[in-house]
Amino acid sequence: MKSVLITGSNGLIGSACVEKFASEGWKVIGLDNNMRGQIFGDDGSTKKTGEKLSKKLKNSEFIECDIRDNKVVEPLIEGVDAVVHCAAQPSHPRSLEIPLEDFQINAWGTLNLLEMVRKNNPDIPFAFMSTNKVYGDAPNFFRYEVVGRRFENTQYDSFDEKLQIDHCGHTPFGVSKVAADLYCQEYAINYGLKTATFRGGCLIGSNQKAVEMHGFLGFFTKQILLKNKLKLYGGGLRVRDNIHSSDVAEVLHTWVCNPRPNQLGKYGTAYNLGGMRENSVSIFETIDACEAKTGFKAIWEEAPERESDHIWWISDMSRFKKDYPLWKGLTKDLDYIFNELLQNWIDVFGLKVKLKEKDYFRKIR
Repeated sequence: MKSVLITGSNGLIGSACVEKFASEGWKVIGLDNNMRGQIFGDDGSTKKTGEKLSKKLKNSEFIECDIRDNKVVEPLIEGVDAVVHCAAQPSHPRSLEIPLEDFQINAWGTLNLLEMVRKNNPDIPFAFMSTNKVYGDAPNFFRYEVVGRRFENTQYDSFDEKLQIDHCGHTPFGVSKVAADLYCQEYAINYGLKTATFRGGCLIGSNQKAVEMHGFLGFFTKQILLKNKLKLYGGGLRVRDNIHSSDVAEVLHTWVCNPRPNQLGKYGTAYNLGGMRENSVSIFETIDACEAKTGFKAIWEEAPERESDHIWWISDMSRFKKDYPLWKGLTKDLDYIFNELLQNWIDVFGLKVKLKEKDYFRKIR
């Protein structure tokens, strides 16, 4: 039986990867220390997710551990067949408040893992969950126009990996993830490790412990159901593409099972990873959908733009599609994502709400 070490195993993507690899017959070793709860408070805690996974998956092992604790992590790396690195400080506004801790977790934590792999198990695949925030606010340098209830880019249909990552603002989060992303590439190019980085857009699913500083779609659905006021930072025309955590896990599993070098025989490929145009939605469109599905009127106010935030982001996944032509693509559309999130919050809070318009996006698009 093959084994995989998954860091951040209680988080949204980590937990999805735990379930995916376990379902495919892998032994999973999950590492998590609920740092998210420390960073964001009780609403952001992933402790219950870890407890559920531990009860559900008897053949897997879950260890409460910081990825920077080499005494615990290094022996684990020696014995596994792959590493999927999902642990992170994930919020760009929060990083402005804790830049040193952000660097220690994202940049140093990733470098430390890479070095342990290089020294102890250099032939295994190492998948790194990066972010589209490595591109900073470079997406804002293009021309946009208002089309209906959203911005549209008048120059590009989506962004691929050729988009610049420097000469723009990032926040410390973006910088720490750039460093981690480039270290993964460096350890492939000059040390020969089998790495790949996956630059995720808006990642979503019912296991996301959404807070205002991270996880806009999960947070918006919760706030609308609880009839709490939302702040629209930078207005409501901004666009994000959303990919379900199970689809992310499928991509990562696909790569781990068949890591491919580039045309020069080197690993370290960077892949954009997101919901693409089919799962793109603006803030206003999000509110419209939630109102239609719940029958509730959203309460909101505009707020100043967040530092180095994207006006518009839609991922181009052509590189991954080309390298893995058998990948079946996205399996969860916007209606599935919205319905799952809303129903999850209804169940969590014991609300007496019956969802309406379950095919909302399928009807209007």
